[in-house]
Amino acid sequence: MMEEARTSPGSGYMSVDQVEHELARLRMNEDGTLGLRSSVLNLIVVADERSAERVTRLVSGLSGRFPLRAVVLISDPDQEEANVDIRLSAFCSTRGGGSQVCAEQITIHAEGPPARHLESLAGPLLIPDLPVFLFYPEAFAAGSPEFRGVASLADRLIVDSSAAENQRYFLREMARLVEGSTELDASDLQWVALTPWRSLIADLFNPADRTGKLGEIGRVEILHAPHGESRALLLAGWLASTLGWGPESARDTAEGCEFVFSGPSGGVVVSLSQESTRAALQQVQLRAGEMSFQVSRCREPSEARATVMRGDELLAGRTVHLGYFDPESVLGEELQYRGQDEGYRAALEILAEMLDQ
Repeated sequence: MMEEARTSPGSGYMSVDQVEHELARLRMNEDGTLGLRSSVLNLIVVADERSAERVTRLVSGLSGRFPLRAVVLISDPDQEEANVDIRLSAFCSTRGGGSQVCAEQITIHAEGPPARHLESLAGPLLIPDLPVFLFYPEAFAAGSPEFRGVASLADRLIVDSSAAENQRYFLREMARLVEGSTELDASDLQWVALTPWRSLIADLFNPADRTGKLGEIGRVEILHAPHGESRALLLAGWLASTLGWGPESARDTAEGCEFVFSGPSGGVVVSLSQESTRAALQQVQLRAGEMSFQVSRCREPSEARATVMRGDELLAGRTVHLGYFDPESVLGEELQYRGQDEGYRAALEILAEMLDQ
């Protein structure tokens, strides 16, 4: 399969008809026939000028291998003068039999008043009858009119809570947003990146002789990097929501924070500690009486070691490949998901209770 990226030479303001005409020109084959549009979904991305270059690269890479129409909105509402600049790209692949299919990207730089009404720019450019995903790679104000406007176009919201300066506050805001919305499904790239960790932890308790230990867990220790606080908090929320723990108290510590829950067999203490590590999540250890269940990242970042110990005795252990969770791969994975992730919703709900203690 051959791939080719094509970019319109001009930019500036264009009408919807002009945009569609130019995209059709970019999809044109050498023999003058029109290449097929391969979109199966619409993706709206909202970013600011500081992250514009990084976000454009991310979506360009995604468009090159994923069938979609991407509308990338680079927003600067603080400018006094109104300005709208539009750039167009197509990513075309020639497949077996010589047929050509193309994905499309529309990048809009909006300044001043137009940036306060992004829905009016993005809405007319969406392909009808296809699902609409809304991606915020940076933190945003969930209660702002600007967000509510563009969110009204979307079926599903994707965020990255690690981008927030105050990750705890952002997770609280997401919990309120998810609780108050029945039409907009939501997810977080940090939750998606927890998928192999949740699977490994569950597998540690899968044998029948270990399942009962879930009710005996009395302490959980989670090590994470400073930028991985939201991932660690979501992991704690998942454990609490899955195992039926009720939040009792919370406090900050020198290393991070500590939560106390009421569990089936008494109190459960969950401590989060920051470490200087490249990995957002480094290790999680669950203690149940004399036994400990642990998943820790290996020296190779894509691998983790899962172990079960009774005191100093190793009962079980294996090394597994976690996979590569670069933003492009994680976002591409999330674009294949439809509907509300009830596990994420439950983790957020109890996490909000934890943070409000």
